[in-house]
Amino acid sequence: MKRLKFLVGWPLKYAWRSVIRGGQRSFFAVLCVAVGVASLVALQSLSYSISDTLTANTQALTGGDVIATVPRASSAISNSTVVSKLNELKSKETLSDWTPLTTINPQIKEYFGFPPAFYVVDPAKYPLYGELKILEPSDKSLSELISTPNTVVISRNLWEKQNYQVGQEIEVSNGSGQGSKTNRLRIVGEVTTDTPGVIFGLGQFFGFVFTSFETAATFWDKNGLASDTFFIKSTQPNQVKNTLVALRAPAPNSSSNLIFSQVQTAADQQSFLARGLQIIELMLSYVGLLSLLIGGVGVINTMLVVIGQRITEIATVKALGLKTRQTIFIFTLEAMLIGVMGSLLGVLLGELLGIGIKGIAEGLFAHPLNWRLYFGPIVIGLVIGILTSAVFGFLPSYAASQVRPSVALRMQSSSLPNIGGWVSLFIILFMTLLIGLIAGILIHNLLVGVAVAYVTLLISTIMVGLMWLVVFLVGKFPGRLVAPFGPSLKIALRSFSRHRGRTASTLMVMVVSLFFITFILIIADNIKATVRDALDLNLGYNAITLSAPSQTEQIKTTLQAQVPGLQNLFIGNSKDALLTTINGNSMALSPTNQSRPIITLPTNSFWNFGTQSDYPSIRLSGRGVVNGDVQGASATSRGKQKLLAGRNLTPADTNSNVILVRQDVVDEYNLKLGDKITLQSTGVAGIFFVNNNTNKNKTVELEVIGILDKGNNNPDFEGGWITPLKIVSDLGAQYNLYYLLIDRAQMKPALEKVRSTVGIVLDLNDLIATFSRLLDQFMAFPLLLSLLSLFSGTILIANNVALAMLERRTEIGVLKALGAKQGRIMRLLLLESGLVGLLSGLIGVGMGILTALNVTRLAPGGADKIGFIVTWSPLTALLLIGLATGLVMVTTLASAWGAVKEKPLIVLRGH
Repeated sequence: MKRLKFLVGWPLKYAWRSVIRGGQRSFFAVLCVAVGVASLVALQSLSYSISDTLTANTQALTGGDVIATVPRASSAISNSTVVSKLNELKSKETLSDWTPLTTINPQIKEYFGFPPAFYVVDPAKYPLYGELKILEPSDKSLSELISTPNTVVISRNLWEKQNYQVGQEIEVSNGSGQGSKTNRLRIVGEVTTDTPGVIFGLGQFFGFVFTSFETAATFWDKNGLASDTFFIKSTQPNQVKNTLVALRAPAPNSSSNLIFSQVQTAADQQSFLARGLQIIELMLSYVGLLSLLIGGVGVINTMLVVIGQRITEIATVKALGLKTRQTIFIFTLEAMLIGVMGSLLGVLLGELLGIGIKGIAEGLFAHPLNWRLYFGPIVIGLVIGILTSAVFGFLPSYAASQVRPSVALRMQSSSLPNIGGWVSLFIILFMTLLIGLIAGILIHNLLVGVAVAYVTLLISTIMVGLMWLVVFLVGKFPGRLVAPFGPSLKIALRSFSRHRGRTASTLMVMVVSLFFITFILIIADNIKATVRDALDLNLGYNAITLSAPSQTEQIKTTLQAQVPGLQNLFIGNSKDALLTTINGNSMALSPTNQSRPIITLPTNSFWNFGTQSDYPSIRLSGRGVVNGDVQGASATSRGKQKLLAGRNLTPADTNSNVILVRQDVVDEYNLKLGDKITLQSTGVAGIFFVNNNTNKNKTVELEVIGILDKGNNNPDFEGGWITPLKIVSDLGAQYNLYYLLIDRAQMKPALEKVRSTVGIVLDLNDLIATFSRLLDQFMAFPLLLSLLSLFSGTILIANNVALAMLERRTEIGVLKALGAKQGRIMRLLLLESGLVGLLSGLIGVGMGILTALNVTRLAPGGADKIGFIVTWSPLTALLLIGLATGLVMVTTLASAWGAVKEKPLIVLRGH
């Protein structure tokens, strides 16, 4: 027992003293591990939170034990049949209870954004499971609030957007015209976006309203309130299967028509959600492990420097009888102690970080997340943090074990023994295997974990090799070019390339982080700018509405005569079509260039479905006549298209079979003026759904009369094939779009007039703002992950600087003894580390810009085909480079301040 205590206690005591004696270098090593563990714990906690929210109480999330849906517009099955069937099953005790949900989109007066969803429910029964959290008044339930006629409860996102208040009244209608119905409703409460039965609906992003069927009937047509979703509670959990069989039975007096188009159990939806969550969990686990690996790099750097500084000490204790295996054990134990301290600190930081990540993730999912102290991530963080530190500390420990006792007889030695390339390679591969096993345990797949570990090692090796080459080339910068900047830059360049491997690994971390940050920012900014330009600046319009093609002339006349402040109007429509012939030559696709198949369903379905498409699918756009002119879809000169050849459309072409084609279309199909093309009506490109009344097989022959250029490079509302409005309407266009340019000073009354005329109108500025907000929410999460990596890289730099101060302690002492002031020495160090930040910024930001500029090449046809060209801001690039350089210099200042202030006599005394 005493021997065991000696064998374990003495190495532990020795390792602990070494960690404490390390001071600043041990602190930064611990901090490297802590940052990695914090990222892992925070992301694992987020994964647990998402899983807890979406799968913990499945019935409350999905709304019932069984969820049944019917087609909203189906004429085969009436709502009364559905209700009768459910009541019949309830009377037979096949099910315990049921409640319907109807989603409608009425119009709210003076609200011109994306229409919020109105969820119409039975307040006496909804929800069957769980509860709807009322924010204001918090002491009321949904049933109490909306049981009173003409009352509504508003979701939090819509409440905040419109600044609604309890007691405020809103005017709601179902449209315009003679059959329109309007009512004033009183707001009686505010609810969270966590809605039983609606997991990921548009209402969660754009806002929703709860009301009762009694209230909805006052402003909505009764037939339109036929429910499309039914939540069902089984009599007993083991009776769900019987309920499913009963609900899937055909309608009375029918051998094939089903009452419900889809019937799912809560367990089915839970299984579907769980499959999606696996991808999220894998991604979060991988990002967390990468952050922890960065911490491991800090550990291995620290241990190598510490062992290099203690060569004489190691040789002495080995001369006194310390065995090789004991040396490995002691220094591995020292690395584990760093891991223990870093993991404990990382768990605390991770829990705090997780709270911030939760808020960002809620914006991404548009769903409030459950959050509590999860025991699993804490254990995972502690265990993996300690094991990773031990694994990364093994290589330096093995190097320490190879120190020869004869070194103790030399005056000084700080160089590590050469352990051999093959031995190093074997140890690295073995370490990677251990890391892969740790990752495999975390993602519940050992084989995948090991494979990912080796792939990561390969990619990291290549990237570190490239960064090593960069460091080497920078260090070999010609002295005569550096001389004009003084000796400080020359000294900094030499010091920069002194430890190339360490500097290269740090550069890699910084470059990867800045690459993703730059790429995400550029793509997000360009998407927002493209949509803003397309909807506002490019077209010049600020409102949009739509109607059936049969009402075109009447609506156009009314809008032009009665809408105040109307400055411009464009009427267009679109329809997918198959390009069957050009000049009589068939355009049938070859087997190697086949279009996507068209989905087919039973012929008794509500929908008609086409067959396999054998021809190219195109988007045909129509232009209407306004004020005696057939203008393009742009109210400004910026977006106008130039006529390259032939002539433009005129009012005389209203009933003519003519077409304009864009230059990219001409290049693709080798078209010219006078060519005759034949089009066949379909639906959406590749897959189409066409109403019974649409002549989906109608064909038309058109003559090419003009060729247009691309105009601007942003997407517009016209494709490359443009005809008179009537041609597209005859081929089965479901609606016409009206783009309006309205004087801002008269926007509200103008939009109200448009709404009273047509029924629905959208303010494009509000649409742009909403889209930008949603895009920011989606992009915030990957941006945060990249920032975590950047922060880890910054801590790694602080650790490297602290190690450099230890290695160069004598050098700094000599410089100060020769008269160098502490400010000059600090400037040298800042210049050296600033080179790391500057290079990482230039490379990472540059790679991000180049990748973003070429991302459109991945799309079929490139940028010209998709109408999206990426641009970048030099100011943003400079700010990101400045951020990288500034972070590095601040961390250098923090970690080198104490060493620079040390007196030269103390430094040189017996070093």
